[in-house]
Amino acid sequence: MSESGNSVSSKANPFSNHQLPLGIRLFLYTAGVMFSVIGSVSPRLAGKIALRFFMTPPSYPVPRRESAVCDSAKLEIHEINGEKIAVRSWGEGPSVLLCHGWGGRGTQFFALIEGLVEAGYRAVAFDAPAHGDSSGSRTNMLEVTRTIASVAEREGPIAAVIGHSFGCGTALLAIDRYDLPSDKVVLFSCFTDTLWITEQFAEAFGISDSVISAMREEAMRRFVHHFETPWEWSQLSPVNTIKQVKGDLLLIHDRQDLEVPYKHAQKLMEIAPKAELLTTDRLGHKKILMNKQCIEACIEHIRRG
Repeated sequence: MSESGNSVSSKANPFSNHQLPLGIRLFLYTAGVMFSVIGSVSPRLAGKIALRFFMTPPSYPVPRRESAVCDSAKLEIHEINGEKIAVRSWGEGPSVLLCHGWGGRGTQFFALIEGLVEAGYRAVAFDAPAHGDSSGSRTNMLEVTRTIASVAEREGPIAAVIGHSFGCGTALLAIDRYDLPSDKVVLFSCFTDTLWITEQFAEAFGISDSVISAMREEAMRRFVHHFETPWEWSQLSPVNTIKQVKGDLLLIHDRQDLEVPYKHAQKLMEIAPKAELLTTDRLGHKKILMNKQCIEACIEHIRRG
């Protein structure tokens, strides 16, 4: 563990890193050919198709290591914005809201959940729309953000918020747009920019600039009324929403993260210099959630003050 440092040189991409199974990599290649053909004829049509892909999270088997936490949870199904949202809770005490990443689920925080309960907190984790045990086949950052706000209202008061990857972006956007409590915030592997996410998506699928621009425009047109005022992609980015955190902020990021490079944490620290940064080595993007020292640092951050 260390407080600072430089990331390793790697071609990091959250959609196509080296850990993806062969079947998924073949799918990415095939889809790339399709986008190339359609995009050459109609970038707008290709953009609409790309948006469907962009809003469809991957689904992975639940590993055995999450079974004990899943079985011991108090499970409730909340009706939120027309979807059935699985909300689980453990323990008693001040409530800590856990926001998982894209393609993830609430029980991915199993090690942290156990630590929080042992420390005297109530852990609350939900499966976002189209994730885990919640309903839906597609979702987006705006919908998940609204889900977070609804879960927090029903399960609150919320003493602390913890996010991982995509869940950092949605948690920060909920703080920005819905006044989610931000006295204590912990962000694991947080990205900086939503435009960067779309660029990585385009790179993974071999999508041209004209098609990805059409995809962004289609999203803005389709969801223009999601908030009270029209939005721009840059307004959803953590580099902007992190400024709305009113309390104590801890960033935890690994130098060898192959999905969200370490430079993202360094950029966020420039924008939020009062935040703390815990740097890890060789834990990557997901194992960081299971690391004992990270969990202890997270709980100590929440307890402090």
